[in-house]
Amino acid sequence: MPEATPISEDSDIVSIAEFCMNLYKLQLEMPKSALSEIVPIKPRSDNPDQVYELHVEREGNWVSRRMAIATLGEGSGSKSRCFKVIYDNLLVVKIPPSPMTDFDEYVRSIRVEGSIAVKLAASIEFVAPGVTAILKKICPFDDAAELSPARLEKRYVRWVQENPDFQEYLKINDAFVFFMDLSKNSFLSFIVGNMHDRRVFKRKIHDDIIESRNLLWDILEFEGKYGSENLSIYFDMNKVYSDYETRIRALLKQYGTMFSVSPYEKQKWFLIYLARKEVNPGENTQPPDFFEELNKLLRKTMKENWSHVKAYKRAVRDYIRRSAFIQNRSRMAGIVTNIVRLLASLRERGVAIRDLKPDNLFIVGDSVRTAKDYSLGLIDFETSVVFKTNSEIDQPMLAGTPSYSTPSHLFKNEVLRHVFGDLPPVLHFQDWHAVIAMIYNVATGDRLFEDTKKLLPKISRTARKFTAKNQPLNDMFRKSSQIFWRSALAEFRKKLGLNEDILRAVEVDIPENARKMFLNDILRDKKDILERIRRKVASQTIFGSSDSRKNLLRSSPEKIIQYRIKWEKGGISGTSPELREKIMKFLRELEYLKLMLGKQEQTIKILGFSHPRMSAYELLEFMFDIVLHTMYREDWGYLSYAQDEDIQNEEFGDTTIVYEDTISFE
Repeated sequence: MPEATPISEDSDIVSIAEFCMNLYKLQLEMPKSALSEIVPIKPRSDNPDQVYELHVEREGNWVSRRMAIATLGEGSGSKSRCFKVIYDNLLVVKIPPSPMTDFDEYVRSIRVEGSIAVKLAASIEFVAPGVTAILKKICPFDDAAELSPARLEKRYVRWVQENPDFQEYLKINDAFVFFMDLSKNSFLSFIVGNMHDRRVFKRKIHDDIIESRNLLWDILEFEGKYGSENLSIYFDMNKVYSDYETRIRALLKQYGTMFSVSPYEKQKWFLIYLARKEVNPGENTQPPDFFEELNKLLRKTMKENWSHVKAYKRAVRDYIRRSAFIQNRSRMAGIVTNIVRLLASLRERGVAIRDLKPDNLFIVGDSVRTAKDYSLGLIDFETSVVFKTNSEIDQPMLAGTPSYSTPSHLFKNEVLRHVFGDLPPVLHFQDWHAVIAMIYNVATGDRLFEDTKKLLPKISRTARKFTAKNQPLNDMFRKSSQIFWRSALAEFRKKLGLNEDILRAVEVDIPENARKMFLNDILRDKKDILERIRRKVASQTIFGSSDSRKNLLRSSPEKIIQYRIKWEKGGISGTSPELREKIMKFLRELEYLKLMLGKQEQTIKILGFSHPRMSAYELLEFMFDIVLHTMYREDWGYLSYAQDEDIQNEEFGDTTIVYEDTISFE
């Protein structure tokens, strides 16, 4: 029997494995009481799935098959938990937070989620929940291929109503769950994860060191691979090897095997230890204790020359990272193109998903090819809402995934409407914020708002206190938004700076529907910035003359910066410290708006082309600025670009709230 691992501590995963066991017994035409066993199998180190082997006794013999389960994100409170399940084909199993035991209610829930999915039909691929995904494994219809998915779903609903005993095979732990069939598709998270898989990356570093047998002894080959800037490492590592060679000769002489070991073998031992530490005896004829002494020798050599070894490994790491990036760059750009195309399609349909993330998107087609050869589809509409409607906008579920969410995900429509006035832009730009985080993840493999996301549970907990006291939430939302967006801005600037080279190297084709959407929004935003500049100049009383105000309005950002630097260096003698500080504050805020206006004009120029291209860096800057101007009100105060070290520890005071069980935590 295969090597087993302890059964999962996640009760939902165990329940899904038991569900599949019962399904397997049914397919074998065996009763549920048949003797069986679920055996966890130790997966490969680079495989996050939990693998199980299902064993069933049939007619005195054991038959078996395998399945795999992996968690998709995390669900809590009012957000369902989703799992990827491989059983015959790829399924998504979604377990609602509240048990659902009535079949009619279950079917209604499927239709509600499906109604939003259908609204996206023709422009966006989707996989909505349905009973077909499971029942076709139990009772396949001969003419199923001739029926549309909608008609087949209706037929299976009718069939299970007429055969209620089979409703048990739509339940886990005696409650109905939702099933989606993704047999023809791959998750976006899987594709992105593979491009940035750190385990694969480490293995490639190891292999590069092991396979580069001539590299440390061939200066031209070393320079060609790692660059002339690293040539000093070549000479340093030759000295390290020379030190090792002197010591290995002495060791081999001690064991009387000096002439039986080839130079190739000695090099191999050196490179193995350099790559992964310990050298194992394998099939070598050397005495076992020889390798213990060899590893001690190598350990001492590496430790004494650690600075050179570290520099060499860094050069290898940079080479592997650079090679992997070059290999995946066009694929990254294609995925980003499809992400913004999806965002624009959602805008056209008037739908906000409100929980966009790689785990909720799948690839339709081949992502290795050009962006036009594939698209992105959606699998989860639980938090979605239609915002382009002639009637009142429905209240969506107050939930989201922290890395891709904002405080607005946690507050009801009435609060958002009171604060912002117009509700649809807020709902739509929640998806923009998620797309920004996804673009960064696609290009770098990292999370953009890793620190800022920690504020959302705090906001949620505090909001709950306010709700319990029956206090209004408007001030709480304002305060939490101020703290959240100050943190988000600081983290955004810091991480874009750290990864600027990578982000600028990913050149993205902007699809036509996204070009129109972006152009519409940036022109609106430019108009708003111009009005903010006008109001700021008109409302200040420091520079009161008509000519001074005209100069301020006409001045370029560079000119405003000159004014600010002049005042920072002292300004006009005799000016009070209070007035000087007031002048510098005004100039800093005006400078920010002028710089913003300049960036907008550059972006408008790019978007004016029929087939525009932007780097991921430019795209992220432009999109984040639009989101910030939409989600952060001008009257909440000036946002500084400087990192605030106390943001994460800042208290929300009495205006802190949280809704019980309303946010999906990763």
